[in-house]
Formats: sequence, structure tokens, C-alpha cells
Amino acid sequence: MTIRDLGSGNAVTGVLASGDRGRTHRLLCSRLSAAELTAVRDELDHRIDGSRIETASWIPGSDWRGTPYQSIYEKGARFNPDLAALMFGLMVWEAFERHEDDWFTERFSMGGEENRFRVYFKSGH
Repeated sequence: MTIRDLGSGNAVTGVLASGDRGRTHRLLCSRLSAAELTAVRDELDHRIDGSRIETASWIPGSDWRGTPYQSIYEKGARFNPDLAALMFGLMVWEAFERHEDDWFTERFSMGGEENRFRVYFKSGH
């Protein structure tokens, strides 16, 4: 459905379609097989289904081995942890865009890290 900025309520569109983020998302999708992409998408859909609030960087945990996210790190980002984090965040964005409900999002700071955590809030709750 729609992702909206928490502060303004405005819809946020085009994130995956253009610019650096769009190119990075397309790169990730080109490096993963269809089965790997489906596994990541299914895992994220399962995670957010029925959820009311999610912090993107807390979803995968610190060890991606043996999870669908392992392919993002190994194949998508080619073992670059910073790129893997960005790619994972884009897959999370895609999952919330694909979800049947509207969601609000904002970046938050914690522990001295500015705008480190993107949090998604389900609309109407």
C-alpha cells in the first residue's frame, strides 16, 4: 500500500524506482536468484504480518547464517557489511510497500548514532 512520513503524513514514493537506492535495490535483485529473492520476501512478509511496529535493523539479528538474509550478505553485497545493511533495509522498505496496510516511517537516533534506526508504524493503531 503506502508508506508515509511520520512527521508530515505525506506518502513517500519512488524510493526503489530511482536514484542511488533504486540502483542498489536493482543490483541486489540482479545478484540473487529468484528463489533467494522469494525466500527473503517471504521471511519479511511473515515477520511483519500482524505486526504493529518494526525496527528494520532489529529484524535480521546479528548472525544471518542459515537465514534467507545470508544471500543478501554473501551474494548481494559480496561480504560488504555496510552494503548488506543498506540492501537489507531496501528489502524491508519493499516489504512494507507491498503490504496491504498503510505504514508510517521515521528514522530515530540511539546511542549516539544519528538517524540510525528506521522504524515502521502500522497506520491506525
